[in-house]
Amino acid sequence: MPIDRMFTDRRLPIALAAMLFVQAASEPPGGCVAIAADDFQGDTEVTQLIEQLGAASYATRSLAMERLQRMGLEAFDKLNLAQFHPDIEIEMAARYLVSSLIVSWSKDSDPQVIRDTLHEYGAQSESERTSRIEMLAEFPDRQGLPALVRLAKFETSLRLSRVAALTLMQQKMHSDPSERSRSAELINEGLGNNQRQASEWLRVYAKDLAAGEYSAERWRQLIQQQRDQMDSPSLTVSSRESVLELVQICAMRAIDAGQREVALSLARENIDLIVPATRNITDACSWAIDHQLHPFVLDLRDQFRPMFDPHPVLLYGAAEAEKVAGNDERASELADLALSILPLPRTEEEKKAMTPKEIEDTAQAHVEIGMSLQKRGLFFWAEREYRKVIDAEEIGGQPSAVVRDQLASMLAELQRHEEVVAVLTPLIERVDKDDDFKQQLNRIFFRYNHFRSEVLYHGALAKIKTGHLDEARPLLTQAYTLSPSNIDILITMYRTDGDEEWRRHVKSKLDAAVRRAASQVQTAEMQVQGQRQMGLASVAELMNQYAWLISNTEGDKQLALEYSLKSLELDADGAKYDTCGRCYFAIGDYDNAIRMQKRAIKLVPHSPPLERQLKEFESAREAAEAQQESP
Repeated sequence: MPIDRMFTDRRLPIALAAMLFVQAASEPPGGCVAIAADDFQGDTEVTQLIEQLGAASYATRSLAMERLQRMGLEAFDKLNLAQFHPDIEIEMAARYLVSSLIVSWSKDSDPQVIRDTLHEYGAQSESERTSRIEMLAEFPDRQGLPALVRLAKFETSLRLSRVAALTLMQQKMHSDPSERSRSAELINEGLGNNQRQASEWLRVYAKDLAAGEYSAERWRQLIQQQRDQMDSPSLTVSSRESVLELVQICAMRAIDAGQREVALSLARENIDLIVPATRNITDACSWAIDHQLHPFVLDLRDQFRPMFDPHPVLLYGAAEAEKVAGNDERASELADLALSILPLPRTEEEKKAMTPKEIEDTAQAHVEIGMSLQKRGLFFWAEREYRKVIDAEEIGGQPSAVVRDQLASMLAELQRHEEVVAVLTPLIERVDKDDDFKQQLNRIFFRYNHFRSEVLYHGALAKIKTGHLDEARPLLTQAYTLSPSNIDILITMYRTDGDEEWRRHVKSKLDAAVRRAASQVQTAEMQVQGQRQMGLASVAELMNQYAWLISNTEGDKQLALEYSLKSLELDADGAKYDTCGRCYFAIGDYDNAIRMQKRAIKLVPHSPPLERQLKEFESAREAAEAQQESP
């Protein structure tokens, strides 16, 4: 509908008014709940035009609306605020304008890569906008800084506004004082007089940049200021959640500045901001563990013990904190308590006291707890959770298959090959005798050949570990025959010594695998270009597979690196950074190999295979440097 016909009558139709209320996705600025008319007064052109949206004259209203549309971002901030204007007519008009403005988030002065990143930014989903904000921070030389300031100032979602500010603040300070000063100037110029919470954060951050250091006192003052606003009816009133977010940001910046005790003190001083609910306490506990503030986890337990102790995940958090503090006995006591909270039946009488659904749900809870512990590198406690389910579940049940597969995968990463065989063998023996169980596994996408291949493969790895290569080679061949998509088996075959016949055998398998991988990549790329079903993520995975195979064996290493880098452009994740590290290592670029591997570990922390590969790269670089230094 043309805008000049939208407001010919001051009384909006009820249906239209309702539609505009539904469309408005913005939050009240700063989490405010009450806005007074005085808050909108001022003598700026934008403020005057907004007030004219409520004029009695249609011509005045129409002209004001057209001029506000042409202003774009310059009017966006105040229009966002005007969505909560006490005059219903101005409120409705502002909501319409915010939802309909075609805003150009980039400027002509932005580098091309920044303009490309912000292309159609406003039309994207919130998750995609989050991704683009993160991309802006990754460009070298802080090219994305002005755009991040712009988003912190104008983003209609206050959450994303804070994300933009936080992303900018997490960038490493430049060592050159002149560069830091320039960044501070760009931030202050970009913010202007904007009063959003994110803008207030960035102003303090700009002072840190100018000074070249994190100022704990300035951030404490800002936190106190926003705490004082929490119960205030003013426009800039701060919600408990956003103030807690600021506290965590300040703590993280203190950690980055090497002031861990300051970070811990900030967290402790503001523990009352945490809502006494299980989800909020769990979030706070996870945040503290992620940032190595383990003593704060124990503070949380002291503060919220009635809600803390009935939950295994929280108790494990406290156990981990005690372990980090060197209190191993106390850590074990808490871990034992966590393990006992959700009992599984062991006797027939106990089984009768629970329904099959209750047993299944309890078993699944232990599996999920085990997985969370595994992700945090607490493998011993994770193994106990998995084995508790294995001990209680019948071998022919679905939960048993799931947990055995999960435990076997973890043991494989820890290179405990004999135990992988011991965990999976009972499952295979049961499948051999029970076709119904085999069909049940097929329905949940567990293939019998997968399990048998894993047993053979890890049996071979155990033989290799003890030097029995003659016994390992036939096991590897059988394992690869059952699971030819598992290229790690082929890579192990390539690295296992043997006679000329063995080398020819492996070479034929490798050549076939490389041809197949290359063909799959080419086919996938053609399908994407032809707008068929296969998506870019699938292309990225196939490129990653090709790059991993070549970089660990033989072939065109440069093409492998190109494919790996392309896969990261299409769909980056920890596994693909791991592959890219291997590709750089294969061509002798140890610095980039280590850089990529560290990025992989940042995305997938506590992964034994990723950590082993990083040590391999670092050792190779040290050896190369030592060789260069030797006469």
